[in-house]
Amino acid sequence: MNFFGTLLESLKLPRELHRRCAKILRTNWKSIVIAKRIVLPRRRFNHGVPAVILAAGQGTRLRNGNGGNLKPLTKIGSLTLLERDVGSCEEAGVEECLVVCGYGADRLVPHVREIDMRSKLSVRAILNPNWMEGNGTSVLAAQPYVSTPFLLLMCDHICDPEILRSLLSIDPSPATLLAIDRRIDEVFDLPDATKVQCNSNKILKIGKELGYFNAIDTGFFLCRHSLFDALRIARTQGDTSLSGGIRELSRVGKMKAMDIGVRCWLDVDTPESLVYAESLILSGLCPSFRNELVMKGA
Repeated sequence: MNFFGTLLESLKLPRELHRRCAKILRTNWKSIVIAKRIVLPRRRFNHGVPAVILAAGQGTRLRNGNGGNLKPLTKIGSLTLLERDVGSCEEAGVEECLVVCGYGADRLVPHVREIDMRSKLSVRAILNPNWMEGNGTSVLAAQPYVSTPFLLLMCDHICDPEILRSLLSIDPSPATLLAIDRRIDEVFDLPDATKVQCNSNKILKIGKELGYFNAIDTGFFLCRHSLFDALRIARTQGDTSLSGGIRELSRVGKMKAMDIGVRCWLDVDTPESLVYAESLILSGLCPSFRNELVMKGA
C-alpha cells in the first residue's frame, strides 16, 4: 500500500467517503491534513433529491459591470456565485448538483469540474444547446438526468440553506413548490423582481409586470416532473421562459408557494445588486452566508 493509501486507511472512512477523499488527494496531496474535515457530512443526506442549477444565460448586465466575467464565476468574497449555490445545497443535505451550462460553457465547465473535485457532493455540468431560447429550455435540458422531485436554483440567486431544507421538508404532493418572500418593501430592486400573486399558499399569477402582487419569487423551487410537461405546453404557445411553465402549472392548480419568513436570499444580476450583496455578506449582516470555502468546512 502506498503512502496515501496508508493515510486514508487510518481515517477509517466509509467506502464512498474514502473514494471522495482519494479524489481530493489526486488533485492536491496537501489536503490530507484536512481531508477528514472535507468529506464528512454534518447532517443526513436527503437521498435521491438532486439540485438543478441554471447557469446557461449570458448575464449581460452583470458582465458589463464586472469586467466581462461570467455571472456564475462572479465572486463575493472568496466564493463564486456558483460555489455559494453548491455550498447551500451541501448544507441542505443534497447529494448531487446538476449545473446547466450554455453561454461561456468553455469557461464554466472547468469551474464545475473543479468544484466537483473539492466538494462533498457530486457536481456535474449539463450542456443546453438551446440556451438562447430562454431559461425554460435549460430546465428541459436537465430532464434526462432527474428521475425524482428536484430542487431548482438560479445561479445568480443565493440563499440561507434553511430555505432549501424547508422546501425538502414539505410533505410530498403533486404540486411544484416555489419559495416566496412576502417582505416586498425589503426587496433591493423591486422593478426587476418577478412578482407573485398568491391566495394563501396557492399561486395564482407570476410575472415581472403584474399590477397586483403580494409576494416575490425568490428563484428557489422544489419541482415535480409535471413542470417539464408545463414547459413544453408553454413553449408551443411561444413562451420559453421558466415563468411560462409556472403559469401553466398555476392554471391547472399544480403550483404552490412556501413563505420563507425572515430568511435571507439575494438576487445578484446587476453591478448594483452585486455591491449590495457584498455589503451584506462581507459585513456579516447575513450570517447564514459563509465567507470561506464551503466545501472545506468542518
